[in-house]
Amino acid sequence: MKFRTKVLILNLVLLSLTTGIVGFLMMQRSYRTGMDSEIRSAVAENNLVQSSVEYSLLDVLNTKPYDLAASLATIGESVYSSMLSGEEALLIRYKDEYVYLDNPEETTPSESIFQYAEDSRKNSLLQQEGDRLYLFVTSYTPLEGSTLHIITRRDVTIQHEMLSQSIRDYRQIILVLLAVATLLLLILSRLLTGPLERLSKTTEAFASGDYTARSPIRTSDEVGQLAKGFNSMADSVESHVDELNDMVHRREQFVADFTHEIKTPMTSIIGYADTMRSMDLSKEEQQQALGYIFSEGKRLESMSMKLFDLLYLKDHPIEHRSFSAATLAENVQTSMEPLLKSSGITLTLSADPVPLSGDPQLLQTVFINLIDNARKASKEGDTIEFSGHAESDSVYIFVVRDHGIGISEEDQKKIFDEFYMVDKSRTRAAGGAGLGMSLVSVILQRHDAALELESELGQGTTVTVRFPRPKEQEEE
Repeated sequence: MKFRTKVLILNLVLLSLTTGIVGFLMMQRSYRTGMDSEIRSAVAENNLVQSSVEYSLLDVLNTKPYDLAASLATIGESVYSSMLSGEEALLIRYKDEYVYLDNPEETTPSESIFQYAEDSRKNSLLQQEGDRLYLFVTSYTPLEGSTLHIITRRDVTIQHEMLSQSIRDYRQIILVLLAVATLLLLILSRLLTGPLERLSKTTEAFASGDYTARSPIRTSDEVGQLAKGFNSMADSVESHVDELNDMVHRREQFVADFTHEIKTPMTSIIGYADTMRSMDLSKEEQQQALGYIFSEGKRLESMSMKLFDLLYLKDHPIEHRSFSAATLAENVQTSMEPLLKSSGITLTLSADPVPLSGDPQLLQTVFINLIDNARKASKEGDTIEFSGHAESDSVYIFVVRDHGIGISEEDQKKIFDEFYMVDKSRTRAAGGAGLGMSLVSVILQRHDAALELESELGQGTTVTVRFPRPKEQEEE
């Protein structure tokens, strides 16, 4: 059952119970008020009749001899004709026998009416006879050792019928009221539960995989706050899902690229080894084949070592120790000098001797990779500039600048992805595997350093590394 239906039924039940109980109590109160008025009027009437009967009875008692029963019948006839209307009746009972009835076929009251309270000589009784309702009022008078009851009867059927008619009218009013209330409650429940239904449809769409689904916020009440909270949650979930999908894609791409990068040198190694095994080669051809096997094996070794460093650094802490920025730069220059010399490229060095903290060997790997990338982008006769200076008391800057082919904006966005190469043919020819910049990114992150890349096609590339200086140095 829908929540809207539950709200509608609950409100109708509460409305029906409330209006029914209130209406019933009001009609009962009105009925009792009317009946109390009838009883007071009937009692007053019975008092008058009793006074008349007793007054006439005094004349009889003063005359002897007398027949009391016959006299009471005569007195009753006289009083009835002079004081009561046709809708009322008079009954006189003496010695537990009715000595006068204005109509012998008239209904007599139940015997319970003659059971008086100790301090009362009046009693009343409502008695149903067929479709008529009668009100009996009786008085108690001691007479010659016996009891005289003077009973008046009034037809109050109209009062009862008025109650029944009021109940019937009230039922019809209630039905009309409930019909109108049902329509209004249906409209109101739609207005109240509409946002919840829209939110429910949004959650179903979201659960089925539509992470862009959002619930419209049209109110500022609790439902609007709920929709706002859901949208915030959906934004967070969508962001995490996008990150997970991107991570899965990157992993799949990593595996595919790694497989491809291993396949190329392995194919060369196996091919040249098979050639040497199955064919008679000259000394020169053997040396050439061995050279290919050696170079491809070294490329596999370099790729595996960089991959190992990359995976290791992502999950293990690094050891920090103090070192000089100038010493680090000189070590990098010494390591790169043979390779740059063979390529016909000049490296200029200028670094301020400022103490830094970190792992100097890992940082040396960073700048070796950056300078090696600059070498691959340069041509013979070009110059690569490697410099370092203190930008402020808290930051030291390393800059590697070349004047080579440059990097496009599209390539700049992907340069830190594993196995990504700006120029695959040039990189592979130089022994690269596309892991260098990924390793650079991880090492710098572990040192809380930031890398900035500025490049223009045909003009060259400038890589700036902002390295944090030790706090002790800042205080000094």
